[in-house]
Amino acid sequence: MKIIKLAYSGKCVPLHSLCISITDCHHSSPTYISSGKMVVRTFNVQDGIMSLDKVFFTDEETFNQRVSRARPEAGDLIITREAPMGEVCVIPKGVDCCLGQRLVLVKPDLEKVDIQFLLYSLLSEFSQTQIGKNKNTGSIVSNLRIPLLKDLLIPDIEIDAQRAIGNVLSVID
Repeated sequence: MKIIKLAYSGKCVPLHSLCISITDCHHSSPTYISSGKMVVRTFNVQDGIMSLDKVFFTDEETFNQRVSRARPEAGDLIITREAPMGEVCVIPKGVDCCLGQRLVLVKPDLEKVDIQFLLYSLLSEFSQTQIGKNKNTGSIVSNLRIPLLKDLLIPDIEIDAQRAIGNVLSVID
């Protein structure tokens, strides 16, 4: 905790308090087909963006099963649980997808948090240090545990300031 306090010393709130929901994916791989409904996999989430260079697909029935807990929508965030752990992206407009395994869907409460601010907060050294506490937690590979993710500390900044910060960072990025 000492390292985290050096990175940010202001007031923080847990991630779950800024979200409508935080939903773990199904812990299995869907059946893949050559075309159909898009499946986002861990390698599609990198460096703060959703990469659609290599897309996998599944059938309608499998898709509906995978979105039954929570349907991914534009503006939601996806976080990788492992392989690699802690990558984050925002789902862009026009992308209709379900999640493969090792991913978590975060639905931010837009009355409490700006999407871009939350994205950059989760990508920050402050959050990544907290996520790093999960290193060596899996039997084969480290994985981000859902309770730790829900309690991840996010800087508690007034919403208008969040919007300004998120806007500046997205312009620079």
